[in-house]
Amino acid sequence: MVVINTFLLFSLTQLVPGILTQPLPGIHTSVGLINGFVDLVNFNVNGRRGFVSKYLGIPYAVPPVGNLRFRKPKPAPRFKQPFNATQFGPGCLQNKFLMSLWLPGRDLLSEDCLTLNIFVPIHTVVAGKYPVTINYRLGPFGFLATKDPDSLGNLGLWDQQLAIKWVHENIDFFGGDSNRITLFGESAGGGSTVYQAMYPGNKGLFSRTISESGVAMSAWGYNTRDKMLDFTKRMATNLKCPTTNDRDMLACMRNMPAQDIVDKSRVGTESENLFRPEFVPAPDDEFISQYAPDIFTKPCSISDQTGSVFDNIDMAFVALTGDGTVVTGATMLPYVKKHMSKTMSPDDVIEKFVIPHILSDSFNVTSPELAKIMNYVYGDWNKTLGNNSYQTKLLNVDTDYSFFIPIINTAIAHAQREKGKKTYLLGFEKHSSFTLPLDYKPPNLHADEIPYFFGFPDSMMKPFAMSRTNITAEEIQLSKKLMDYIANFAYTGDPNLPIPPDVKWLPYDVENEHYLRVGETIETGSHMLPMRTAFWTKYIPEYLKMTKTCTISHGLLPNIGPSNVIENSCGFDPNGTSCIGCGLQEEFYNCADISIGGDDVSKNTYNTPHILKPTLEQNVMDITNRMLKQNTTELTVEQTNVGYVERTQSSRNHLSNYTNQLTEPAKKI
Repeated sequence: MVVINTFLLFSLTQLVPGILTQPLPGIHTSVGLINGFVDLVNFNVNGRRGFVSKYLGIPYAVPPVGNLRFRKPKPAPRFKQPFNATQFGPGCLQNKFLMSLWLPGRDLLSEDCLTLNIFVPIHTVVAGKYPVTINYRLGPFGFLATKDPDSLGNLGLWDQQLAIKWVHENIDFFGGDSNRITLFGESAGGGSTVYQAMYPGNKGLFSRTISESGVAMSAWGYNTRDKMLDFTKRMATNLKCPTTNDRDMLACMRNMPAQDIVDKSRVGTESENLFRPEFVPAPDDEFISQYAPDIFTKPCSISDQTGSVFDNIDMAFVALTGDGTVVTGATMLPYVKKHMSKTMSPDDVIEKFVIPHILSDSFNVTSPELAKIMNYVYGDWNKTLGNNSYQTKLLNVDTDYSFFIPIINTAIAHAQREKGKKTYLLGFEKHSSFTLPLDYKPPNLHADEIPYFFGFPDSMMKPFAMSRTNITAEEIQLSKKLMDYIANFAYTGDPNLPIPPDVKWLPYDVENEHYLRVGETIETGSHMLPMRTAFWTKYIPEYLKMTKTCTISHGLLPNIGPSNVIENSCGFDPNGTSCIGCGLQEEFYNCADISIGGDDVSKNTYNTPHILKPTLEQNVMDITNRMLKQNTTELTVEQTNVGYVERTQSSRNHLSNYTNQLTEPAKKI
């Protein structure tokens, strides 16, 4: 869920169910009179009690039901009578099993769910801390896609944007400040905050974003438009609706019972759902004008339109070293266990199926050699995990693929824009007393950080079967410090002001990559998980450049290397040792100025493999040697069951030797 905050962030005053004490005088807003109530609540992080004004279940949109299903939200009309905001509205339709894990006993769901909740602390030290939580449509109701102009897709993002506008127009009536709005989201909410930062229509509506464990380019947070259109038609087929005409298809599905749509929406194959659900954000040339992976792996490609908000806000990111547990446990481990056999070990399944799927999804390339390298890089070279090593490998691979590397790429993209706005990164590495025990002993679990940022509220601890007595004194102190950092950031854009911390949280920049490292202690770090970051952001791109298929219209270059690559044409420098990217779909019609191995292509008519003889072997070794020479200490970090240890020099030699073996076939060219 995306949380919209004015002034200080909600984590200072997260609420738990309390006692209805008294009604409040109505608040006059742009949409009419809204009545709330005062509630007595517990502050678990310090054991104190206090009073908070609550305004719950306020509709910000017309119910998206009937003919409004699968359409953009319409602003709610003015209230004809005072609105009694005394209870939460229903949650938006979704998978009840997942919801029950987080909110046990609360299963009231409805299509009529577009509401928001405002909390106004009373007698606080610093005025103006007004947390606002919102509901938005999920699954096919929020992210179905068609070619019909009224239902292009990303309806859930449009819901969020309408709620942001509502808060901007009305929060001043509650004592807030419309000029100091911060968007906060965790997991899918983290992705949503970045999508909102990419939408030009939000210019001037908020000042900052905080994205925890998710960004727009997280593997589960985007898909292609063609795939989304395909999923929509598959769901329509399941519902026995026509698919040849989008308008007829939508009319049919608008007449279907809402629960039938939920039940018939799981239309993806096993491989399609390995890393992401069916209905997620995708380009629509309206809300999302650019494909998320392209934007955040090529910062120079951010358009002026997309950058109009992105460039003018401060952004903070939080990454957990165990973020991948959510996908690993839900899909990856079951997938590996299903496909392993007497002749196919878990490592074999990972190398031959899981990693190639990731490479294809991330880089549009299938390379058995690169899959071997990745399988090796994530190996348990310290031999500390025994039979659970493949589970830890899956965890680390998915943490990087689905969470960490997308967060790093987004932070880099923002930091590189150099528009005077700050970027911050927090690395959460702590293993908590309440971390659920798993066989492969992850450092933490996806969402483990949330109780710290909220102050350990009872309502949030129930899913962990916890109470305040389970929390250690050290964890309570850590929670206070983290809440101060985030509250400072929401209030001023600087996590170090106005409440100065013991350890300064330095801004993230491309050169130093400063981050706040949160483990057993808080300290300033540089280059979080550097070996793994370098592998994804340096090694793989360099490797793909070196092994890229080169196609020239006149057929002067041999077709060598992977056949499925991001760019389908390239040239080589005169020494034959590096690939020069020439752009998507580009063809060389005049090759006279391109030399390979010292030979002028225009003077040769041969089409023999030997012209690439020095290239493959030399470039793989160049890349490997370059990586091994950089920051020997920093680039040798590996996760274990108890934290992080340095790789030994011998394991680095293994990587070099292994790469040598992979390049042996090149010597035969």
